Amino acid sequence: MSPNTSPGTKKIVLGLVILAAVLMIAVVPFTAFKMVNPILNYQIERIAKFTAEGNPSAPLLTLTTWLVSFFYPFWGTMSAIGGIALLVIAKPLYEGKTWSRGLALLSLAVPSMGGAYMIVPWMNFVGSKEGGFPPAMIIMAIGLIPYFAVLLADKGDFKQKLVDFFVFAMLGVSAAENFANGHAAFRILYGHPKRPLFAEGISMTYFGWLGLWVSFGLLVAAIYQLGVRNKSGWYLALIGGAVGCLVSGATHYVRHATIDYLLGSLMGLSIVVMMLIPLFKKRLLEEFSE
Repeated sequence: MSPNTSPGTKKIVLGLVILAAVLMIAVVPFTAFKMVNPILNYQIERIAKFTAEGNPSAPLLTLTTWLVSFFYPFWGTMSAIGGIALLVIAKPLYEGKTWSRGLALLSLAVPSMGGAYMIVPWMNFVGSKEGGFPPAMIIMAIGLIPYFAVLLADKGDFKQKLVDFFVFAMLGVSAAENFANGHAAFRILYGHPKRPLFAEGISMTYFGWLGLWVSFGLLVAAIYQLGVRNKSGWYLALIGGAVGCLVSGATHYVRHATIDYLLGSLMGLSIVVMMLIPLFKKRLLEEFSE
């Protein structure tokens, strides 16, 4: 929020942010923890089945169990930390301090990205067996609703709101996609039964894993820096999008069993294109004034 935001809008947005902060501390971590064992139980069951059948995918799935049991609690804990940050900065956020806008967006992006990552393993192993509503959707919503509320609270014109919506939406979506795809590349790279040798086409997953996680970090940093209208955020977004586009595209070219890397490449390209449009750059870096 900025000083030009109306008092009524400020109160509504601040209420959403505080509610999200409480949920990020009291609900998200425990929801993430509770998702681990149901996923692992079905993964272990599938590993036993693959092993009995001599399926070469069994070792890859074994590493997945360790990654899920590490990253679900990781995102849950990071969400709690983000919730604490939101409570601490509630007053300066209400007062329209520019730096607090960036930190609020960054904190709210954590459960949004974490929930996006958590959806696929849950759907693949629990949802496919039991059905039902994925708990990760609740985690995503806790972050996304106030994320866009903070983003669109300023009294910008329609063009400003469109620019902010599309840029910040793609920064978060692309960051989450790059994290998930980097996770998948890491699983294939280090879970492959021929490691430490590189099987055919496997070496590219090192490029994919490291490159995509670096892109993830750059895009997350861009959320904060563009949130405070720093020019460094424009460069971070441009570099992060370009890295994601190149690395995902190259990984897809070598390993195209799914379209995940292709989608990641297109997301990165969309960020690059938006950063290079003069109108987008101007609107991102210059605060709106009536």
